[in-house]
Amino acid sequence: MEQRYNLTDEVAYLDPDKARFFVDAFEDLNLELAGDRTYSRVRVKRAFPLTCDDCFIVVQDREGKEIGSLARLDALARASRQAVEDELERAYFTPRIQRITKVTVAYRVPRWEVETDRGARAFEIYSSRRDIRHLGGGRVLVQDADGNRYEIPDYRRLEPASRALVEEMV
Repeated sequence: MEQRYNLTDEVAYLDPDKARFFVDAFEDLNLELAGDRTYSRVRVKRAFPLTCDDCFIVVQDREGKEIGSLARLDALARASRQAVEDELERAYFTPRIQRITKVTVAYRVPRWEVETDRGARAFEIYSSRRDIRHLGGGRVLVQDADGNRYEIPDYRRLEPASRALVEEMV
């Protein structure tokens, strides 16, 4: 008889109807599980940050021990969902590139000057091959020399000059 693998044997899913996330006076994210207990200063992480940013959210206590996972953020009550989304936004701060002003190369180090949804930025990358990732569907992720990430949701929708610069690098 064939034995089937059951993911729920390894992953503790949190019931979104019994989980309430809230931010306290110290701006720390907390989790209250109905009928169980309250966890202060929890951390939330995306299990698949590049491909599924609103599903499979891992919740850890302040020591980094896993409390459980949320299958989908949209299953949470609005206030809880907003608290988790705000925390994820802080943890995965990723400005979206809207326009590439110019790319210059000095001593084989590309320097990008861009306009993002968070304002103008200038950064260097180590290597176009290693630090620019095409994720499909036109989505591009750029990591600068300091480890900061920038996203282009769909480079094909950039204005022609910016699109040409990305196509040259991807």
